[in-house]
Amino acid sequence: MKPILRTLVIAALFASAASFSVGAAQKKPTDANAAPPPGLDDPGVTSKEAAPVKDATSAPVAPTDADPLAPLPKPDARLVRDKASRDASANAQRIADSEVTTRKEGDDTVEEYRQQGHVWMIKIVPQNGPSQTFFDNDGSGRLSRDPKAGPISPVYYTLYEWK
Repeated sequence: MKPILRTLVIAALFASAASFSVGAAQKKPTDANAAPPPGLDDPGVTSKEAAPVKDATSAPVAPTDADPLAPLPKPDARLVRDKASRDASANAQRIADSEVTTRKEGDDTVEEYRQQGHVWMIKIVPQNGPSQTFFDNDGSGRLSRDPKAGPISPVYYTLYEWK
């Protein structure tokens, strides 16, 4: 193929591609009254002719004037404490009235506090590190962390060890 012919073919291809992209960019939507796309939490698309069917078991729908992109309210992050854990004197009195059993498990010291034969608090004091306290706040027999210690328990890892 001759170089001049090759150059003309390439120029014609570029011209047709440029006119196609300009035409696509200038194309206007056919329906100027088109609705915006639905939000992520919208239940679905309904036509204008079909009225939505109300179900008695369905949850109430939020008003349509609410902004779907508005930030959600922050969750309640306050510590949950029962009355006994908030009142230091009541907690001290309960500890004084309890039967305390102390034992060693490895390097840890475990203290069990019992009332009427039921364990209501366990305190674990390791040789190295902070002590951990677990309570039975509701009398179910399940021990949970001390609410005064905060929502996050510390985690310790051994990174390097030698002997």
